[in-house]
Amino acid sequence: MAMIADAFMKRSIAALEGFVGGELCAALGVRGDAERLLRTMARVGGALAVAERRRAADLKVDAWVAEVKDLLYEIDDVADLCAIEGAKMLEEIPSTSSSSSSSTVRCSSFGLFSCFSCRRFHHEIGLRIRDLNERLKEIDEAKAKLPALMMPISPSSEETGDSFRQIRSLDVKFSVVGTQIEKASHSLVNSMLKGGKKKVELFAIVGAGGIGKTTLARKIYDDERIADNFPIRVWLRVPMSFSEVDLLKEVIRSAGGDCGEVESKDELISCFASVLSRRFLIVLDDVRNPDKWEDLLKDSLNDGVARGRILITTRDVNAARSMKAVVHTAEKMDTENGWTLLRNEVSAADSEEEAIKSAKEVGIKLVEKCDGLPLAIKVVAGVLRSREKRRIEWEKVLKSEIWSTNQLQEDFPQALYLAYEDLPSNLKQCFLYCSLYPRDYPMLSSDLIQCWIAEGFIPTHNNVLMEDLAEEYYRELVGRNLLQPDLNNLDKLSSTMHDVIRLFAEFLIRDETIFVGGGRRSSISPLTKPRHVSICCAEGNLELPISVKQQKSLRTLLFFDSINLRAIEDAFIQTLGCLRVLDLSNTAIESLPSSIGDLVHLRYLNLDKTNIKELPLLIGSLVNLQTLRLEDCQFLHTLPKSITELLELRRLCLARTPLSHVPRGIGNLRHINYLSGLVIGHEINQNEYSEGCGLEELQPLSELRYLQLEKLERAPSGAKALTSKPFLKELYLHGKAPAEEGDEPINAEAEVQQSEKIWNQISPPPTIEKLLIRYCSGGRFPNWIMASLDKSFPHLSYLEISSCRFCTRLPPLGLLPQLKYLLVSEAEAVIAVGAELFGAEAEAAFPKLEVLTIKHMTNWQEWSFGLEKETPDDKEKEAPKLLFPCLRSLDIRLCPKLRALPKGLDLVPNLKTLHIEGAHNLMEIRDLPSLTDLLSVKNNKGLLRISGITSLQSLIIDDCSKLKHVDRLNSLQHLSLVYPPSTETFFFEELVIFWSVGFPRWLSGLLLKQENVGSTVSRSVRSFDLRCSLPLLRSCLEGGKNWQFIRQVPEVRAASSDGKAFLRYSKSPRKYETNVGSVD
Repeated sequence: MAMIADAFMKRSIAALEGFVGGELCAALGVRGDAERLLRTMARVGGALAVAERRRAADLKVDAWVAEVKDLLYEIDDVADLCAIEGAKMLEEIPSTSSSSSSSTVRCSSFGLFSCFSCRRFHHEIGLRIRDLNERLKEIDEAKAKLPALMMPISPSSEETGDSFRQIRSLDVKFSVVGTQIEKASHSLVNSMLKGGKKKVELFAIVGAGGIGKTTLARKIYDDERIADNFPIRVWLRVPMSFSEVDLLKEVIRSAGGDCGEVESKDELISCFASVLSRRFLIVLDDVRNPDKWEDLLKDSLNDGVARGRILITTRDVNAARSMKAVVHTAEKMDTENGWTLLRNEVSAADSEEEAIKSAKEVGIKLVEKCDGLPLAIKVVAGVLRSREKRRIEWEKVLKSEIWSTNQLQEDFPQALYLAYEDLPSNLKQCFLYCSLYPRDYPMLSSDLIQCWIAEGFIPTHNNVLMEDLAEEYYRELVGRNLLQPDLNNLDKLSSTMHDVIRLFAEFLIRDETIFVGGGRRSSISPLTKPRHVSICCAEGNLELPISVKQQKSLRTLLFFDSINLRAIEDAFIQTLGCLRVLDLSNTAIESLPSSIGDLVHLRYLNLDKTNIKELPLLIGSLVNLQTLRLEDCQFLHTLPKSITELLELRRLCLARTPLSHVPRGIGNLRHINYLSGLVIGHEINQNEYSEGCGLEELQPLSELRYLQLEKLERAPSGAKALTSKPFLKELYLHGKAPAEEGDEPINAEAEVQQSEKIWNQISPPPTIEKLLIRYCSGGRFPNWIMASLDKSFPHLSYLEISSCRFCTRLPPLGLLPQLKYLLVSEAEAVIAVGAELFGAEAEAAFPKLEVLTIKHMTNWQEWSFGLEKETPDDKEKEAPKLLFPCLRSLDIRLCPKLRALPKGLDLVPNLKTLHIEGAHNLMEIRDLPSLTDLLSVKNNKGLLRISGITSLQSLIIDDCSKLKHVDRLNSLQHLSLVYPPSTETFFFEELVIFWSVGFPRWLSGLLLKQENVGSTVSRSVRSFDLRCSLPLLRSCLEGGKNWQFIRQVPEVRAASSDGKAFLRYSKSPRKYETNVGSVD
C-alpha cells in the first residue's frame, strides 16, 4: 500500500544498525541473530527497488514484495513495543547521576532496542527477533527464483542522486489550451443557445477518463454568452455516496435557494422546482448512473416555471443516450495542441522558454506517447517540471522503459506509471495514501501532513521539521499534477485527485487496503493482511470486515460522510492493536471506550466536530500519540489530567471547543509545534487557577510554530511566556470575550488594569509572520505594538486587530516593513485615525500592504493622512513621502459615522478596488484617478456624489437612496445598479421618479454618454445589470418609457427585485428575451 517497501527497509536497516552496535544487544544474547537479520535485510533491501518497479508487470514479484512488506510491518510493531517497554523500565531504575536523571526516552525512535531490564521481556523479544530472522531468510531465498529481479533497470531520478527538485510555488490557475477545445465549446454553446421545442434539453460530453470532458464543460459553464442567457447556473459533481435528499439539497443550495430544515424528498422536489424561476443551466459532471436523473431530477425540472439546459459529462455513451441527450464525443488532443499544453505546464518562467523550445522535438514525441489524453500530457509535464529544462533530461524520460512495459492493468495510461515511478520512494507513499480519500473529497494539506508523519512516511533530518518537509512533499505532488488544488482555497492548501489518478492509486494499493461504502469495492489478497480501511457512510454501531477482525493488523482507519455513526464499542477497539491513524471526525460519537488506551501504536486521533462529551482517563496511555484533534466539539467542556502525559504530542487542536480550562502540565509536551485553542486559567474563579494552564507553561515549548491562546486575562502573569520561540510563525492572542453585547465587567477598572498588564508582558518574538489580536480589553494597545515595529516584527505579513473595544488609538502599523494584509475591526473607542497610523517621521508608510479592510468601527468619524497641516511646524500631522505604494484593495464596511475619505487617497498609485458599505455619513467619493477595476457602494444612506474617478471600469451601486450625481467616469465599462434602493426614506422628488417608473437623472445621462474611439462614436457603458421593481422593469421593455436608454447599451441584464421576472438584451448580435408577460 502506501508503505513502499524499499523506503521502509532503509529506515529499518538504519535503526537496526544502531541496535546491533549497542551494549544491550549483547545483554539480550541476540547479537548474532540481530546481525544475521541485518545482513538478510540488506540483501533483501538491495532487490526491493527493482522489485517495486517490476511488481506491476510480474505477479510473482508482486506477491514477493507483499511478503516483505508484511514482515516489515511486524518489525515496525516490535520496534514500538521495545521503545514503550524500555521507557517504562528506565522510569523504574533509580537515577545515578544528574545526567541520567535528565535523559529522556522518545518512544517514537526505532533505536531503542536497548531499553530492557525485564528478563521476561528480554526472552520474548529475543524469540521474536529469531522468528523474524527465519522468515526473512525464507524470503531472501525465494528471491533467487524470481528472474525479473535479476534484470537491470534504468536508474530512477532518486538513484542518480537527483531525487525531486522541489516545486515550491502553488501559483496555479484553471487554463484552457488549444484550438480544438475552443471550437468544441463554441459549437456546443451555439447549440445550447438555440431555442428548441423542449422545455429542458440535455447535452452530453462523452469520452474516456482524462480526455478533457470536465475542462470542456467548465469552458462552456464560464462562457459569457451562457452567463448572459442563463442567470441560474449550477455546477454539480456529486459523490457516489450522496443520498437523493442530499443531492436535492445541494442542487437547491447551488441554485441560490434555501430548503431550511426540510428533509422530505417530496418537499425538496417541490422546493427545487420553485427555485428554478429563471432560465437555468445545470452541469452534472462525471455521471455514472442515469437513475438519479430519471427518478429525481427529470420531472422536477419539467415542473419548473423556466426553461433550461442540462449538460452532463460521462464515460458511458449508453448512459447519455438513455437520458436522451444530444451527444458530443470529446476528441483526443492533436499533436500541436498537445505540445502547447505540455509547454505551458512545464514552463514556470519566461526565462525557461528558450530551453524548452530547444527540446520541442523530444516534447512532441512525449506528447505522441500520451495518445492524445490531456491528463496524461499533464502528468508527464509534472515529471519534466521536476527536472532541469535540458534536452538530455527530457530524452531520459522519453527513453524510460516504462513506456514499453506490459502493465497488469491496461485501463490506465502508461504516462501514469511513468509519473508514479519517477517519484522518490517517500513521495510514492504519500501519493498512494491520498487515494484513501473518497472521490472528490477535499483533502486539506494539514490533515495529510499529520497522517503522513503518523504513518512514518516522512524521514527525520537534522534541523528540518517533519511538518515542513511534508509540506514540501505536498507541494511537489501538486506541482507534478498528481493532486488538483482547489483554486478557490489556495490558502488552506486543499486539493482533490482526478478520478483516473485516484483509481490508478487504488489499483496500486489493492493488496492491503479495504474500501467500504461510497460506491467503492475492494477485495484483498489472502496472502496479505489488511492494513488500511477507508469507510464511507457508516451508521449506528460499526462492524468491520471479517478479515480485519481476524488479522488484527490494521494501521489506518478513516471515516468519511459518517454523520450517523454514534458509537465505538470496546470489542471494536480490541481488534485495532496495531493502529497508527484513527479519524472519527464529523461523526456523532459521544464517548470513547476506555480500551482506547490499549492502542499504544496510535499516532493520530481526530475527533473534530463530534459529539464527544469526555475523554477517558486512559487516553494518557497513548504514549506514541503525535496529533490529537478536538476542534468544534460543542459538548466537550473538560479534558482529563492525563492529557499532559502525551509526551510525543506534536499537534494539539482545541479551537472552538467550549473548554472551561486546560489542565496544568501542557509545558511537559516539549515536542509540540502546533497548539490551538489553549484556554488560560479556569472559568470559575481565580482561586481555582491552579487547575488551569498558565502562560508560564509555554516557556519550555521551544518548537512551537503555531499558537492560539484564549482568555489571556485569566493569567496572573505573562512574563517570558513567548521567549525562546525561534520558530513561531503564527500567533493568535484572544482575550476574554464579553458574555453578551453591552455587558460591562463587574470590576471594570480592575479588569482593564489586569488586561493591560498581561498584554504588555506577552511580547511576541520577531519571527512572527501572522498575528491576530482579539478582545484586548485594556484602554490602550500593548506597548510592544506601539513602537519600533520595523525592528520588533520584521517578517509580519498578516495582521488582524478586532474587538478591542476600549483602545482609543491605533498602533503605528505603517512601520511594518512586510505587512501585506491588514484588518481592523470593532475598535469602538476610536474616533479619529490620523498620521499616527504611519509612525513618526516615516519615509514610507505601509510599503508592502496590498489589502486593507476596516469594518464595524461604529464611532469612527475622521480619517486623515496628515496632509492638512495647520502650521509649517505641525509635524504630528505630516504624512510620509510614500503612502501605500502597493495597496490594491480597500474595503470599508459598517463605519456609519465616517464623514469623508482621507485627503491624499488619490495619491495611492495602485488602487484597484474600493468597497464602501454602511458609511451613512459619507457624502461623496471623488477624484480617485488611480482606482481602476471596481468601485462598489452599498447601503450608504448619505452618499450624494460619485465623481472624477476617470480610470474606473466597473461600478456597483446598491441601496444608496440619496445619490444624485454620478459623473466624470470616463472609462466606465460595466454598471450594476439596485434601484430603487431598499429603504423607507426617499426625497420627495425621488418618490415621484419611482412612481413614474423613471430612471434617476444621473443614470440616464450615464447610459447615453458617448465617447470617441478613432473615427467612430461608441457608448461608454458596455454592460448594464439592473435589479429593480416590476413596474420599472416593464418600462425597460421594448416600446417602454426607458427603452430609449436600454437599447443604447450593448449588453443589458435586468431582473425584478424578487428575481422572478427578467430581461436579457444584446445589441450586436441582437438578442431580446423576457418573461415579464408570463409573471404578471
